Amino acid sequence: MSGAILGYTPSEEPAEWPLVADGVRMVAAATCDSVPYPVPKLMLVLSALAVFAERAGIARDPLAWLAPETMTRFLLAQTALKGSSVQTYRAILLRIREALLWLEYGQRPTPRMSATRQRPTPYTPPELARYLMWARALPPAAGLGGSALSLLALGAGCGFARREVLAVRGSDVTVLPSEAVAVTAPGTDRVVVCRAMWEEDLAARARAAGDGYLFLPQRQAADPKNGISNWVGRTLKSPAGLPGLKLARLRSTWIVELLRQRVPEDVIAAAAGMASTAGLAPYRAWVPPLTAAATARMLRGCG
Repeated sequence: MSGAILGYTPSEEPAEWPLVADGVRMVAAATCDSVPYPVPKLMLVLSALAVFAERAGIARDPLAWLAPETMTRFLLAQTALKGSSVQTYRAILLRIREALLWLEYGQRPTPRMSATRQRPTPYTPPELARYLMWARALPPAAGLGGSALSLLALGAGCGFARREVLAVRGSDVTVLPSEAVAVTAPGTDRVVVCRAMWEEDLAARARAAGDGYLFLPQRQAADPKNGISNWVGRTLKSPAGLPGLKLARLRSTWIVELLRQRVPEDVIAAAAGMASTAGLAPYRAWVPPLTAAATARMLRGCG
């Protein structure tokens, strides 16, 4: 084991490696017995984090590398990692951090919540803008262009889940005197104000639908199983260069945008239909920490 640690060198041999190598080896040697991952995998992930931190100008200190905000920035920068690989990297780093904190300060690991899982990655603003342009260019028939706009507006604009998207009717949509567009979640008293980017198209779809469904207005079943995913797969092909269109990612986008804009979390949770703000925890991975200047302004009370 000591040979695997001392002899390890990243495959690409980045210029920063000699500067952080001793720190990486020290952390690996101290924690490898407490982390349930093979040493080569541990060294791969930890060395990549340390090199990233060095390039970002972060203090050459293992605890600074393993700070939650540094790990989040590092994982977001790993665009080549897909799906479960990101989760594996995150799990390894969290276990290393827990082991190191225990050794340094006697701090016990954070209890693991078995129900917590990674949420779908949000779309980027350019991806959303291209999707909007694409949907507007589709034939205006309710079964194609109209349903595409409804799906985008109710998902990315209102954060609705599958059953709510399927159930919303034109009569559930209200244009307020301020020209904001509000939607009542079917079967509840929850009212969500649509994001400005989507409100014009949502209002237009509601006028066209009347008392009918906004999404798939001609369908026979009120709650068809896999109705949204089947319709997307059957009728919509994503524009070149864009990822697949998924409602779960649209809802993640809505939540993450609100978190990034520092909307109070109790407001977001209530609008999302969550029982508490605890449901927002998995989405915070995509929310960068406040800058020192922004923190100072907020603490001072200047916005």
